[in-house]
Amino acid sequence: MNILYLHGLMSSNISSKTDWLQENYKVFNPFLNYKGSSETIFNSLELLCEQNKFHLIIGSSMGAYLAYHISNKFNIPSLLFNPSLEKNSITKPKINEVENLKIKHTIILGKNDNVVIPVDTLNFLKDRKVNFTYTFEPNGHRTPLEVFQKHFSKIVDSL
Repeated sequence: MNILYLHGLMSSNISSKTDWLQENYKVFNPFLNYKGSSETIFNSLELLCEQNKFHLIIGSSMGAYLAYHISNKFNIPSLLFNPSLEKNSITKPKINEVENLKIKHTIILGKNDNVVIPVDTLNFLKDRKVNFTYTFEPNGHRTPLEVFQKHFSKIVDSL
């Protein structure tokens, strides 16, 4: 199984989550230079998806924003942790928005997240009639490895 993992704004493409995934899966986890090349990140990810077959896209925060839009464009299921979908004060990378009501997005929200407000994320998805399920976890914006593993295992079993 090929997995595309997209890290968040203040995170790295190398983490305990990607280390854990790489034990059993082929993981593409590009470094995303949100500050230096935000104009071309989405185009680079589109090219990566055109050149590889991904079975799942995972994203966290700003990476989940990109994963959501890439998932829609390429019909790839997504697992999104605290996705920064709603407009906020942070400048986001330029995207090519595609509406896709068929692809399933699995959303994991930190109940105590004060960076990406969970109710804003849910409103964004509901307003657009997106095909999604969501779960609240007791963490804040950062997703603990155990929470990540639990939800990854659930989604892999459903693919």
